Amino acid sequence: MTEEHSSADFYELLDEIRKRPTLYLPRYSIFDLQAFYYGYDFARRKSNVTKLDEDVRFGEFLDWLRQICPIKTNHGWANLLFFYSMDERDALDKFFGLLDDFRAQKAEAEIESGRV
Repeated sequence: MTEEHSSADFYELLDEIRKRPTLYLPRYSIFDLQAFYYGYDFARRKSNVTKLDEDVRFGEFLDWLRQICPIKTNHGWANLLFFYSMDERDALDKFFGLLDDFRAQKAEAEIESGRV
């Protein structure tokens, strides 16, 4: 596998999942996305693939969710989103909307700090 393919942008992958979730996930479910992400992260670590900036930023997503959600919990991001949703499908839709917000805030912060 070439370095180009092994270091594919995680956000590009999420954009592909958003377009056709059941191509990548067994069900249209926030918990299936969480399982997919855990498998993705595990495979990258086992293959000694260096974490990209996007991977590190996605790791900050839970902290960001905890800042915007008033509930105090030790549960992961999927459970947190599910708590505020009608069902697993609604939670997955919310995930993509909130991820867009998170990414926009990160990009704006980088522009303001002069890193872009």
